[in-house]
Amino acid sequence: MLKSVKIFAVLLAGILVSGAAVAETKIAVINLQAAIMSTEDAKSKVNALKTSSEYSELQSRAESIRTEVQKLAEDAQKNSVTWSEEQKAEHQRKMNFKRSDFESAVKKLRSMESQVGQEIQKAMAPKAKTALEAIIKEQQLDLVLDANSAFYAGEGTDLTAAVVKRMNADQ
Repeated sequence: MLKSVKIFAVLLAGILVSGAAVAETKIAVINLQAAIMSTEDAKSKVNALKTSSEYSELQSRAESIRTEVQKLAEDAQKNSVTWSEEQKAEHQRKMNFKRSDFESAVKKLRSMESQVGQEIQKAMAPKAKTALEAIIKEQQLDLVLDANSAFYAGEGTDLTAAVVKRMNADQ
């Protein structure tokens, strides 16, 4: 009995000591990619892409094609009952070509967006790292995790906004 009380006391002391160590550890999370893309510099580069003539023309083309596909679908819904099999097949072929054109235009738009996003990430990663390191030092943090891999992060533990603020101030 005395032996089990001693074992219990040792276990309890171990739990308390480890709990105290965890309580002293300062942990935070960050979404570095989101921080970079939320800066004023990144927003202006994305805006420059979206207002460029090439992007605007491609976007208008995609919208125009989508409208054509919708009209073709409405026409088929109204009139396909009276069409021959050849007319139905020809109409379906037209719709398939238009859908393919639309998908191609959207793919090009996404590719342009992705390319600009990668350029922004590459160019601004060193600034983001410097800003994050300064915040880690100021707040005397012991551990910083990627916010996307954290299951839960309490209020006040996310450094993303602080990094954005510091990067915007450094511009």
